[in-house]
Amino acid sequence: MRPMLGVAVDDGEVCAVLVDADVPSLGPFDSQRHVAGRAANPADTAAAAVVAMTERAANASLSILSIGLTVTTGGAAEAGEIADAIGAVTETPVEIVALDDARLAYLAGAPELASAPVLAVHTRTGNVESASIVDTGSRAVLASVTPAGNVFGGYSESLPEAMDEAIARAGQTPGALVFLDLEPGDAAPAKELATILGVPFITPHGVPWHRATGASLVAAQRNGPAAVAGVPAGRGRGAALLAVLVALVAILGGGLAVAVGGIVPTRDAAPDTSMPVSSSAPTPEPAPASASVAVPVPEIPVAVPQDPCGEARPVSWPVRGSDPDLPGPAAADRGTAPAAPVPAEPDPCAPGRPVTP
Repeated sequence: MRPMLGVAVDDGEVCAVLVDADVPSLGPFDSQRHVAGRAANPADTAAAAVVAMTERAANASLSILSIGLTVTTGGAAEAGEIADAIGAVTETPVEIVALDDARLAYLAGAPELASAPVLAVHTRTGNVESASIVDTGSRAVLASVTPAGNVFGGYSESLPEAMDEAIARAGQTPGALVFLDLEPGDAAPAKELATILGVPFITPHGVPWHRATGASLVAAQRNGPAAVAGVPAGRGRGAALLAVLVALVAILGGGLAVAVGGIVPTRDAAPDTSMPVSSSAPTPEPAPASASVAVPVPEIPVAVPQDPCGEARPVSWPVRGSDPDLPGPAAADRGTAPAAPVPAEPDPCAPGRPVTP
């Protein structure tokens, strides 16, 4: 939010408004009118209005960034005097804005006129009336016609003729009719003129404060980035939403790329496993491709089968020839009858004997 203060001084009356320069289509969000006394100086009245609006902004936790000042009558000398009086009561920079620039800035920021950049405009500057053709896109007055007596005597005759002359001078056809300084009794002539021109009669929001509103928008443009004027609020919100969605997609896409890049190993990230080679050490010559390399084979002991008929000897002690064979006790000594002889099992190691028939 960029709060701007606009001040318009017109024939002893001071109009002050607070405008958000980021959303000019909303118009003023606070306004005041100060009427100077007969003996009061317009500069002092304007300074008092600035002090009052600065306090109102501070109560809403807002800080005014710039002040736009436009003066209807009096010329550059009076405008400079009023700007000096305002500068004495505030440190906020003051921008003096021409009346036509303030009017064009207001018309360009009105959402009701976004579809019609070329307009037929009726204005009152002091006691002088004018019929003009303006282009809000280029912020220019294409043609303007003022009656001989500074006032359109009979609207039904003089105003349509003056507007036709302005259209012929401008060489462009307006898309709408606007009365910026409406007074009681102007509605009927305005509708009649719109019917003659074949265009709609439109009264934008905030017409009573159009000078001060336009001055604040010009000051905002001079002191910082200005919002795009003339764009409908719905279209602006849609563009902002689209920009947010694009930013979210870019952020999510970048995070996914970082995650994938951290998971997949790359050839450049592989560690170098090569061993450093001393320059003084001899480089081994590679073996020829046809040479065979002898691989030692371990010897496996072969177990020799033992002869079952061989002489079996105990492994715990050696056999000596002096050891006597001790016979076992006789059967008579044990007091038992001798048992029948048990046939001995054939000795597989005994030599074979011939069998006689």
